Amino acid sequence: MTIRIATTLRVARAQAIIDAIDASLTPATFEQYSGGQPDPDASIDSIPAYAAETAYSIGEYVTAAGRYYRAENGGTSAATAPAWPTNGSTVTDNDITWRDLGEIPILLGTLTLSQPCGTVVVTELAGGVTVVAIEFYAWTEDASADASNIASWGRFRDGDGNTVLDGSVGAEGSGADFIINTTSIVAGGPIRIKEGTTPQLIEPGS
Repeated sequence: MTIRIATTLRVARAQAIIDAIDASLTPATFEQYSGGQPDPDASIDSIPAYAAETAYSIGEYVTAAGRYYRAENGGTSAATAPAWPTNGSTVTDNDITWRDLGEIPILLGTLTLSQPCGTVVVTELAGGVTVVAIEFYAWTEDASADASNIASWGRFRDGDGNTVLDGSVGAEGSGADFIINTTSIVAGGPIRIKEGTTPQLIEPGS
């Protein structure tokens, strides 16, 4: 069975997202990253390198061989590092299980939103389908990207730097949460919204 969420609830949720993005006195930002997408609310600002014979708590991240891994349970690492997987699977390390989360996230660039950031738009389609979306007002481009790589996910932060929402990014037709012009970001080059288009976030449901 498909979960169907009432339009009024989807509108309320979309408005709550707008309110969270606009929570600060200064404009919010949208950061584009390459690498694996982290867990909700997880910090990726500083992920330590893996260390042998070290106690780790469930949910902690470590880096190894250009990727990062999450502890699926608490425990102590072995005297030597395991053979790290690179396909999203897990590996046992003494009494810890590590899960591969992908390449280490790299901040590629940051766009700045308007304040207020946008509005909720409800569109009725054929077949009784209702689309609820946040239509954002103009975004200020990043004139000089921080790094070169393929963007895979993005993070909204309010003006105080608090995380509001993460989601996948991709080009049109990709099915990603956030649609961008191109996922190929070049260091020093601009990151901008395609002229004549409006950034949107579509609420799930129908």
